[in-house]
Parts: sequence; C-alpha cells; structure tokens
Amino acid sequence: MGPRNGVNLERVKYFNLEEYIDRISLSSDVLYHVEETSKAFEEYIKFLSNYPDTVILDHMINSFRNEMDYSNKVERHLIRPEEIQKNNVFFDSLAMNHQRIKQLHQFVQEDQDNFKYEYRENEARVSYFDEQGHEHIYWYGAEPEDIKKFMDDFIKFYKSRGLQMIDISPFLKAAICNLLFIRIHPFGDGNGRTARLLYDMKFTEMINRLYGTNLKISPLHLSMSIYINQPTYVKKIDNIYFDVEHDCNDEINKFFDFLLNMTDEQLYYMTSDRSKEELDLLLVGDINREAADIPKCEEKVKEASEMKLNKIFKG
Repeated sequence: MGPRNGVNLERVKYFNLEEYIDRISLSSDVLYHVEETSKAFEEYIKFLSNYPDTVILDHMINSFRNEMDYSNKVERHLIRPEEIQKNNVFFDSLAMNHQRIKQLHQFVQEDQDNFKYEYRENEARVSYFDEQGHEHIYWYGAEPEDIKKFMDDFIKFYKSRGLQMIDISPFLKAAICNLLFIRIHPFGDGNGRTARLLYDMKFTEMINRLYGTNLKISPLHLSMSIYINQPTYVKKIDNIYFDVEHDCNDEINKFFDFLLNMTDEQLYYMTSDRSKEELDLLLVGDINREAADIPKCEEKVKEASEMKLNKIFKG
C-alpha cells in the first residue's frame, strides 16, 4: 500500500533504480489496458494515413505547440504563443545523456533569465500552500548529493531494451521514465515540463522502433489530459513510495492505468470529428498552396526532410 495519507515525507536517499523497477509486477488489468490502448493507437495511425505527409507534418507541429502550451499551464507558467513559435519543435536527436537532459531543461526554462541549467545543489520538494499560507508537502526530491547517481541509473534504464512488457510497450516505458524523473526532481524548477518532454522523446523513439519510422516529433501528447486531471495525477504519484523498502506495486499499477486512461482520452480526441475538421482544413490549405504553385520556404522543406515523413504511415 502507499504512503500514509498519500504523502511522502521522508528524504530520498540513493537506492538502485534497477532494483526498484525489477520489483514492478504488471497487473492483468494493466496488461489488458495496454493491449486495448495499443489497438486504439493503431486506429489513430490508420486515421492519419488518410492524409498527405505534409498535412500530417503540420498536424504534428500544431499538436506539439498545443502540448507545450498545456505543459506550461500544468505548472501555472504562462508562455506567450510567440515563444512556442520561435523554439524548434523537433527533437534534433533522440539520444539520451546528462547533457541532453540539461538541454531539454534549458528548452523549457528558456524564458527565465540567469537560470542555472544544472542539477540542483539544494533541497527540493513538491508542495502547495493552503489559503492560510501553510505549506503541505507531497514529496521530496532526491538529496542533492545523490542526484548524479540517480540520473546515471535513470539514463541506463532509459536506454535499456529488455524483453519485459514494461520495456517493450511505448506507453509503459515512457510512463515509468516520467515517474522516475519527477520523483528524482533533479532541477530547481521545470522538472514537470522536462519530464513531459522526456515522455514524448521516449515514446517517439519506441514508436520509431516498432513502426520503422523516423519521427522527430511525438505523434501523441498527454499534457492536456494532465492539466485537466492534475489533482488526481499528483495524488497518483504521491501514493507511490520512492524507495526499495516498501511494496508499492499496486500504486504503480494504478499510476500506469491512470496514464493509459489519459492516453485513451487523447487518442479519442485525436480521432474525433473536431480533429478531422482540423486536418481537413490543413488539407484544403495544402491543396491551395499546390494549386497556386506557392514555393515552400527553405526552413519548412528542411524540416519536412528532417522528419522523413514520406510513406511513414503508408509503406
């Protein structure tokens, strides 16, 4: 069972993440849910395959900008549309190391002057203040002296390719990466936004491996659903012990099930009539550009080439 009252009040000392992950046993409900969500994702891929590659590209770019907007709303961090516009929406690399993680963190913190994009050296805690100004702590991040060791383990797991379901399902692997990063909390600020980018990167990498694609932008995002369900999202994480002394298997399975529910939510939205209307509008714009023989800008051509979208969903 989870921490008493759903609150982790112990300081987080280093333990081996591999041992923590190896103790996870997936429930039959989660295994069934993964199968159903995978089928829904297949239907989404088929849905997208009805459109030209350039329309799919525009759709994914728009989806990512929407993701960044909601990811910032989760943290109550307001971002101007032009800030999203000016940032490169593509993952120039899906490789993972300490420097890459710090670059991702810099991406989400870019608008903050004089911010240190290094692992923190001070204590970190996730909490909220009530109307009387009293702080209520959800959980503490790792002790500063243990962050590097935790992140070494995190990167090792991120790169690993096991044969267990947790290693071969994009939904589960990305979910556990999200959970581990948030609980380690390696930076002073921007951890949630960085964790959601890492989720997208891991999900994209694994989709590429499964489908033989070369996507450099995630085909699916969760921040809108996290924003809508934020209190429950935080509670699900708070209910999980982050140590190897307690059995929290049930709570981790509930976390998986919750993230799969949010994935289902987004898949439903992405294949809805409203999404179809948005794609149809993009299609009309694409046809009009071709009919007018309007040359695409060099940057867009470069991006499209970089994405290598030709026949991704049709070949």
